[in-house]
Order: sequence, then structure tokens, then C-alpha cells
Amino acid sequence: MEGETQMMLGRNGGGTVDEGGHRTRRRAPGAVVLTVMVALALTAAACGSSTPTFDKAQAKTDISSAYDSLFHFKTGTLASKEAVIQNGPSLAGAMGQALASSEASASDGATVDSVDFLSTAACSKQSLPNPCAKVKYDILGTGGTAILPGNTGYAVLSNGKWLVAKTTICTLLGLFYTAEGKQGSPPGC
Repeated sequence: MEGETQMMLGRNGGGTVDEGGHRTRRRAPGAVVLTVMVALALTAAACGSSTPTFDKAQAKTDISSAYDSLFHFKTGTLASKEAVIQNGPSLAGAMGQALASSEASASDGATVDSVDFLSTAACSKQSLPNPCAKVKYDILGTGGTAILPGNTGYAVLSNGKWLVAKTTICTLLGLFYTAEGKQGSPPGC
């Protein structure tokens, strides 16, 4: 009788007796807690990943295309230039002035010499979102020769699209402003 009482009270190996008198087994509270903790950890790891994955070869092609499109000053619209720049619409005023200058007609694209993808810490050090890339490029003249060789700029991945980093174009717009005798920073920079 004592064993039967033990079984009814659930003290016999952790089991209990259901209404039909059949022995059932309870889950140990530790196992349930462990299962919940593992599920939460896996969910947090999946959600906490802040670096989007991307194809590096395709990214290099996309970055080269963005740089070339931006520096083809004789072709395309202001909107098409803004579309390849991080936060491009914020630079509309400065870009409009630069594109209207006589110097703009001298630029006919860009050649990207190298693209190096940076670590999260390196992106942060440059005040750029992650992922980002360091870009070595030349601005080409109408004959296809480099008129501004050996430049360093950056690219960022924004909404699934690689763009010329705003800091890159602001540096060049600053040079344009200086050459034009203007004071201060270009609008939007």
C-alpha cells in the first residue's frame, strides 16, 4: 500500500497517476527551463546578427558601378547621382551646384582599383554603418585617363544596395567648394 500511495502522490520516480490509474511521467522542471533557454538563445543569436550577408564578388561589381555612375558627370540626372550615394537626397543642393560647374564636364566616370571590406570596428571608426568597404579609385577624364588618380573613399550597404558613402562625396564636394572660392561646408555635408 505504501508503494501505491507513493505512486499516487507522484513520489515514485517522478511519476504521477492519471484519472484512469495509469502511471504518467512529469517533465523535470530543469529540462523545461533548459529547453526554453536554448530556444531563446538561438532566437536572440539569429536576431542579434547585425551584419547582413552579401556576395563579395557581386558587391565589388556593384560598388564599381555606383562609383562609375556617380562620376559620369556629363550623363545622368541629379536624381540618378543621388540614387548611388548614401543619403543622396540630403546632398541635392551641393550636387546640383557641382554638376552645373564647368569642372563637371571634365569628369567621365571612375575606375575602382580595389575594394576592401572592413570589420565592424573599422566601419565604426570611420563613422560608417556596417557593412562597409574601403575603395581605391581614380576619377577619369573624357579621354579615359585618370584626372584625379589614387583617391580613397568608402561604400556602404544600405537596404540591400551598395552606395558611395556620403563621407566620400562630401570630401570631394569640399574640394569643389574650395576651388570655387566658397566658404563653409557644402549643403548636406
